[in-house]
Amino acid sequence: MWCIESERQALLEFKESLINDNNLLSSWGNEDAKKNCCSWERVQCNNQTGHVLELHLDSCGLRGKISPSLIELHHLSYLDLSGNDFNNSEIPKFINSLSNLQYLILHSANLSGPIPFQLGKFSHLQYLDLSWNNLKPVQNLEWLSHLVSIEHLELSNLNLSAANDWLRVVSGLPKLSELWLSNCSLPLITPSSLLHINSSKSLTYLDLAYNPCINSLIFLWLNSSTNLVFVDLSSNQLQGSIPNIFGNMKSLEQLFLNDNQLEGGIPKSLGDICTLCELYLSSNNLNGQVLDFFHNLQGCAKDSLESLHLGRNQITGSVPNFAIFPSLRELDISNNKFNGTLGERIGSLHKLEFLDIRSNMLEGVISETLLSNFPNLYCLELSSNSFTLNLSFDWVPPFQLIDLYLRSCKLGPDFPNWIRTQRNLIFLDLSNTGISNTIPTWFWNMPFELNYLNLSQNQIKGRLPNASSIFSNFAILDFSSNRFEGPLPVISSNLSSLNLSKNKFSGLNSFICSKIGGMMHLDLSSNNLYEGIPDCFMHWQELEILNLAHNNLFAKIPHSMGSLIQLIALDLSNNSLSGELPWSLQNCTLLRFMHLEKNKLSGTIPAWIGERMSSLIILSLRSNIFHGSIQSQICLLTHIKYLDLSQNNISGTIPECLDNLIAMAHKISDVMTNKYFIWNGPEYSFYTDYGSYSDNSVHIIVGWKGNVYEYGKNFGEMRSIDLANNKLTGNIPEGISSLIELKALNLSGNMLTGVIPKNIGKLEQLESLDLSRNRFSGSLPASMVSLHYLGYLDLSYNKLSGRIPTGTQLQSFDPSRFMGNAGLCGPPLTEKCLEDVTPNVGGSKNHQEDRDAGSKIHQGDRDEFWKCLYVGTGFGFAAGFWGVCVSLILNRSWRHAYFLMLINLKDWLYVTIVVHTTILLKMFHNWRLSQLH
Repeated sequence: MWCIESERQALLEFKESLINDNNLLSSWGNEDAKKNCCSWERVQCNNQTGHVLELHLDSCGLRGKISPSLIELHHLSYLDLSGNDFNNSEIPKFINSLSNLQYLILHSANLSGPIPFQLGKFSHLQYLDLSWNNLKPVQNLEWLSHLVSIEHLELSNLNLSAANDWLRVVSGLPKLSELWLSNCSLPLITPSSLLHINSSKSLTYLDLAYNPCINSLIFLWLNSSTNLVFVDLSSNQLQGSIPNIFGNMKSLEQLFLNDNQLEGGIPKSLGDICTLCELYLSSNNLNGQVLDFFHNLQGCAKDSLESLHLGRNQITGSVPNFAIFPSLRELDISNNKFNGTLGERIGSLHKLEFLDIRSNMLEGVISETLLSNFPNLYCLELSSNSFTLNLSFDWVPPFQLIDLYLRSCKLGPDFPNWIRTQRNLIFLDLSNTGISNTIPTWFWNMPFELNYLNLSQNQIKGRLPNASSIFSNFAILDFSSNRFEGPLPVISSNLSSLNLSKNKFSGLNSFICSKIGGMMHLDLSSNNLYEGIPDCFMHWQELEILNLAHNNLFAKIPHSMGSLIQLIALDLSNNSLSGELPWSLQNCTLLRFMHLEKNKLSGTIPAWIGERMSSLIILSLRSNIFHGSIQSQICLLTHIKYLDLSQNNISGTIPECLDNLIAMAHKISDVMTNKYFIWNGPEYSFYTDYGSYSDNSVHIIVGWKGNVYEYGKNFGEMRSIDLANNKLTGNIPEGISSLIELKALNLSGNMLTGVIPKNIGKLEQLESLDLSRNRFSGSLPASMVSLHYLGYLDLSYNKLSGRIPTGTQLQSFDPSRFMGNAGLCGPPLTEKCLEDVTPNVGGSKNHQEDRDAGSKIHQGDRDEFWKCLYVGTGFGFAAGFWGVCVSLILNRSWRHAYFLMLINLKDWLYVTIVVHTTILLKMFHNWRLSQLH
């Protein structure tokens, strides 16, 4: 049957309006052999009338805008344009002219704008898929209520946060069989929203995953949906126990409740679903003993169950006998508290394809006899247990693995030879397995396309091959904490993450200047890099994390480092870098962590750190030779949680604007995303097409509780300000008391004056406070008794006075923490305050005893004073007397002058006495005469 000419021309016009990258529409043309459009690829016509009925144009590599010529296809009932790129254009409004459409599939087509309300006029529409586009948020779903024939509705990744009517609308669709609304930000379900609403009994597939506001009330809505075959409620906010409603779904095959907050065990009703094939309950708070946990799965479901995922819960006890599940293909019990050995408990699962038992307390020997029972195995994860792998050198496994994770298993000292038989490996983790020999040559020549390789935390020695072709398939390499040496290897441009830290590599210059593009994570810390940092970073513009710490790098930080505009973390600490910070670094506006401590950097702290790097979370410039003042722009770091400028030559006052450091004043989520990067504390993860890679090589040096600690992924909720050992003057700003989430404050070793802020007690989260070796005066604020979490306090060597405020916390510290403050008194010091020793005549016996004790203390003090006075006087007299006598004996001229002075002094005294005596006698004689008269 020949197609209609007008429809053929419409299709040709549609093709001409688009760019066809895959050339999949090459059969569409005007040539004689191509004039029948019913014979074109992806076009289906009515065999009798020749009208075009269906267009299957999914994933054709089409780019551009959808041509309005399609309105000529009046009989079109099936239109699939999914998986193409329509350049962020809107869904065309003319589509409402296609009144016979029954299937409209537009998912993943790079469409934007609003959903045309005209779609609600398609009364024959049975299948609608608008998922995974960039469409505008939907205010309501009222237009959906007119699609009375709809059976399949998929709106995943569409923002429905304002569509409070979604539950009512979908419940009213009489023929709805499949509902896919994952990642839609669905609004919160409330008891009132469930009034007079029941789920459709026709529903067979339901996907509401990744909607944070979906809570356990959704179970009430599902109570009448007894025909469900597929249910996905993962990654929501489900709480409480798993309800029994699933037992009413006698056709249920797949149930996903993972990544929620469910508690308790597995209800017996789940074990009675004879059709249940896949059960995903991982990443919850399920708990209890193993025997109780698995007892309820021993109904008829044990024969049908093929996938059982219980990882990342709190299940405790010995590994149960999984032989009761003969059809099991996937088993995940990772990150629980299982103990004991495996042995025959999994040995009879001959259909097993996926086994993940990592991060438990399992032990024993994993033999080749056990592993040979699983010929279909493609994923084996045994990491973080206490297993010993007893495998012969020439063993040939019956399976071909894709994923192999053996972290912390005992394999060494030799590299496992049987891996050479695994040609399909993509992920390989042999970290911390006791391998101490070299990597065999055959490994680098294997045909497998490894994407992830982790050999860290071993004692592997030797050199890495210096050929980029060997590393061409890798995306993530981790060879850290070994004994590799020699020059840094030539790396492929496909590599996104490279960790060679804690080895003995050299040759940074040739490595950095080799024009590697595309890498996001580079860690070369703790090696033998003894040179200046090369000025070649203009070739590394995709780099997000750079760690060159703990080397012997010297000279200046190169200007080209400012080319790293995607940089998130920079660690150059513990080197010998000098000079000022290059101004080009201000281009790195995405920086979250900057560690430059323990170098020889100089100059002033640039104002652009605050102006241009406002995303900084951690800034450490400690142990350098920066000078000048702390400028007020530092207060623009509203995300800062750790600020360390200690051990420099910084002068001036502390900025008054510290209360602008919002992240220290409020609880702000630590999770920040940027492209393939997620930070939680200082732990970060990289996400690739093949999975995730985590690393915790961001290390923070913290002056904490009087000591210096190095923090990694456990940095957690730390919020700290450390300005110690500088030359700061002036007062502590009052605004510092508004940083109520602050946990550590160190201002010691400066020249600060004034009083301690009276509201410092508002810092109730404070765990460490060091104000020692300053010039603070006045009394301690009474509010300090509110510092209940204070574990370290040092106020020594100031000019503080008055009573130490009475509170259980302050009195628990050693008196040495208050020494050097002559005016302080009261516990924990032995010096009593004046009011504590004032006599009280009318006091009771206890008061008299206190007064007597005080008198004894003061008497002891007086005795000690007079003793010191007498001893000092004696020594002084002896020193003075003999000093004069010896001088007169040894020096003749001094001796003559001395005695001449004494003779003259004697004569002067004699004359003076005689004269004054004569005068006095004369005065007395005159007085007697006056009395006689």
